[in-house]
Amino acid sequence: MSRNGDLRQKIDDAKRRLPLPELMKQLGLAERAKKGARCPFPSHDDKHPSFSVFQGEDGFYHWKCFSRCGDGDEILFLRKLKGLSMTEAMDVYLDMAGFPAHRRPKSHEYPSVSSVSKSRQSLSVLVSQSPECPVFPVSPVSNGQELEHVFKASAARSACNERRSAKDGLWQLARDLKAIQKKADRKLTNREVMLMFDEWHRLSEPFLDPRVTRDEYLAAFLAKPSKVRFPTGEGDTLNKAVAAVSKLSPSELPVIPGVPDAPEKLRRVAALHRELSRLCGGKTYFLTCRDTAKAVPGLKHQTAYNINLALAQLGVIEVVRAGDPRPGGRASQFRYLLSQSGNGTAEIAA
Repeated sequence: MSRNGDLRQKIDDAKRRLPLPELMKQLGLAERAKKGARCPFPSHDDKHPSFSVFQGEDGFYHWKCFSRCGDGDEILFLRKLKGLSMTEAMDVYLDMAGFPAHRRPKSHEYPSVSSVSKSRQSLSVLVSQSPECPVFPVSPVSNGQELEHVFKASAARSACNERRSAKDGLWQLARDLKAIQKKADRKLTNREVMLMFDEWHRLSEPFLDPRVTRDEYLAAFLAKPSKVRFPTGEGDTLNKAVAAVSKLSPSELPVIPGVPDAPEKLRRVAALHRELSRLCGGKTYFLTCRDTAKAVPGLKHQTAYNINLALAQLGVIEVVRAGDPRPGGRASQFRYLLSQSGNGTAEIAA
């Protein structure tokens, strides 16, 4: 298959993974992803519904503005919305769909919607995507070009629009930054952080307050990563862990080494740490006192704080970084230290 043929196939696969309605949802425009909506493009002050999203005979989604903005597919939507070149829009879309364009074809010509549709396959052939991190497919990476594609995709997802404010966009960008660092298993360099921010600011500029300087937005962004409790893709990890622990019988709770008659409250909080560790792949995780208290109905956050300290003293968990015990305070970072067996017993891991 030729390079252009490979590109067309990649775009078709991307459209099955990230169709236009889902793309618009990620961009904060879910309410416009229908027939009869106001046009979402910044250059069109649409007073009456003139925008439509529909599934064509080719099986793919398309958009059309019946006023003056034209029509197209997902890539043309990004191009129009963000003011990108065709090549930039294609790269951003493929990144968002999980198909980084590592090698650009010799010809920069973007295949038309009609030519792409000729190579369509059954919509039942879907490309799977990790449920643990549905927003972007970052595996442990060291390739700088691969990371750069991830940065651009993150900036595009977090960029401001009519519905997403700068505050919300920068917060999402900070959550993405933490997730990328966790997947890459290292802290991003200052240059890499600036690449993320610069791309976000470029895409967001049409929607930013002209009274706020770029440096002020940068300062606001750099202050946010330390406040992130749950990186992107881990938003419901705590809820899953709490739900799992609530179903455990006393015999299924961890046994504290050397304290076989430990109170059930202590063991149930230990079970919450065990479950969070499991959901995070055995890596460190973040937990506040208020969220710790969710493991036991009626448990106060101050008591939960003391239980966490007790578990650390007993060798069940390690406090990697201490947080703030007050309500709404910064989460602590923990590591679970016990290995598990099927009967609920636990021993100190080697």
